[in-house]
Amino acid sequence: MRSWERAAAALACLTPRDRSLLRVLRDLRYLTCGQAHRACYDALAPRGARVRLGELRRRGLLVRLRSGGFTDRRVFWGLAPLGRAAAAALERVEAGAAPEAAAVGTPRPDAVAALQMAHLIATNDLFCDVCAARRAGRLPACRWLAAHRSIIDLGHTAVVPDAVVLIAGPDGWWVYYLERDRGTMPLAAIREKLDRYALLGKMSGAQTNDPAWQPRVDAWLMFACDDRRRAHRIASLAAASGLERVWAGLADECVGGLAASLGGVVATEPYPPLPAWAAGALAVGEEPA
Repeated sequence: MRSWERAAAALACLTPRDRSLLRVLRDLRYLTCGQAHRACYDALAPRGARVRLGELRRRGLLVRLRSGGFTDRRVFWGLAPLGRAAAAALERVEAGAAPEAAAVGTPRPDAVAALQMAHLIATNDLFCDVCAARRAGRLPACRWLAAHRSIIDLGHTAVVPDAVVLIAGPDGWWVYYLERDRGTMPLAAIREKLDRYALLGKMSGAQTNDPAWQPRVDAWLMFACDDRRRAHRIASLAAASGLERVWAGLADECVGGLAASLGGVVATEPYPPLPAWAAGALAVGEEPA
């Protein structure tokens, strides 16, 4: 049986929320049990989410990773080979292609260093916060681009946000670049990245008639930090780089800042098509079909 046929057979036995989890893990790589509960199984009790994850592992769709780099002995859930194939098939169907159509492969969720894992899980906490805010009606329709889909070519250099959030506005999709700062990157490196964001702003402003660049013209840059003093320092560096649409604050305040930036704007369907560079973006906080 070919891989896509095995994936199709596996998908036939899954609930809509199980399928949603596979798509989320395809992009976010790893989730804790609590994050999986918040992102995809919010209608279940926490124990019910743990049971479901265990069942998907027994079916060969998920793998469980324990990392000795965390004192609380957290467990991380990622996609097994069959889960990667199933998630890829789901994305192809979302894009209007046949499940067996050729597509870019799903990156293997290889074990990463504890420092990288801590940053990844912290960024994925923001995804869960956006999911909760969307379900609570605090945000209109949202799409999420993980880092590997967010690389922006600037010619001689590039900028890679930790994530990009696109929010449906009355005049198109509004763009927010997210950076999850845990205080581990030297300020000199932060300053260099801010300079690349400033270059991105200039390039966007020079191409306002290009549909691929127009959504980026009024983009916001948001730094979610662990320390308020660090956030103030980053805000100062951003101002020195000439950046104006910048929010920097504590991570648990980030979604509130995101909602506040909308100014109460409500977008109604039909939503505009996503720009080409946002193809494959995850729908955030919506009930799975």
